[in-house]
Amino acid sequence: MRKIIPLLLQSLVTLGLLVWIFWPADFRTKTWEELAAANPVWLAAGFGAAGVVNFLGAFRWGIFLRVLGVRLPAWQVLRLSFVGLFFNIFLVGAVGGDAVKVVWLVAKGHPKTPALLSVFMDRMSGFGAMVVCSLLFIFLRLDWLMRSEVVAVVIKAVLAYLFCAMALMAFSFIVSAKGFTGRLPRRFPGRQRIIEFTNAYFRFITSWKQTALASAVSVVMLLAHFSTFYLGARSLGLRLPVGEFFALMPAVEIISALPISLSGFGLREQLFVTVAGELWGLSGAQAVSVSLVGATLSLLWGLLGLALLPGYHKVVGKTARG
Repeated sequence: MRKIIPLLLQSLVTLGLLVWIFWPADFRTKTWEELAAANPVWLAAGFGAAGVVNFLGAFRWGIFLRVLGVRLPAWQVLRLSFVGLFFNIFLVGAVGGDAVKVVWLVAKGHPKTPALLSVFMDRMSGFGAMVVCSLLFIFLRLDWLMRSEVVAVVIKAVLAYLFCAMALMAFSFIVSAKGFTGRLPRRFPGRQRIIEFTNAYFRFITSWKQTALASAVSVVMLLAHFSTFYLGARSLGLRLPVGEFFALMPAVEIISALPISLSGFGLREQLFVTVAGELWGLSGAQAVSVSLVGATLSLLWGLLGLALLPGYHKVVGKTARG
């Protein structure tokens, strides 16, 4: 029941925001006209960029699996990554994509701790790239972003979040390096798991070549993700400055990633309406169309995970029966 309540609240927020946005009949008509006129060539390019994100994501996770001594064929890593993507997108609140990966690895006889640490390190690599690149993109176009009082408030909140995230990451590395977690009382709740996860930070340092490679992959993934939305905008005939677009995307992504709505739908569209309207003067229909096209191009890749799902169920189900 506790798991269902957050899902219901997210569903209500998503439904409420979408109804609020699309309530005017003329707005629905204009948005449909924008979407119907999308250029298929630019859409294909955006779909390709979204594919780059997901294939590189599988490659990055594979790096950390090898660092932790978990040996899997590239095909298995790719299949698990797309199955996890499907669960993240289409079954929000049921089983997270990371949990899907861990369950499969354990079902195949791999130790649980390396399985957990692999997804943890993978997430940390992506999060670190997001923080650093977002700060860079925002500061390069900070004067432009601050032209709007409304957008300035959003950007200040995002910058505060990014700086706090950097501080927490630095603190966690220090705690790990100094071995503070090893001094926790033996009866401290979750002591062993805390030690295992803080020790994972040393893997980033001792395996610095792999960490550097994963970080570079994370940066390319982030650029490809932002490009998916940019190419979606181009498919709608909008020629927006690339630098400005990439400076705006971190705010949209960070806020829409908050566990408020389902996969950011509704919240992301409202953000685009607000910030794109303020800074570029886009109409509400244009802004919403950019958001919907970019998000849809990304979500379509989750359907590949659905096609690969039977093989996943076969392995996990056989283990459960055993």
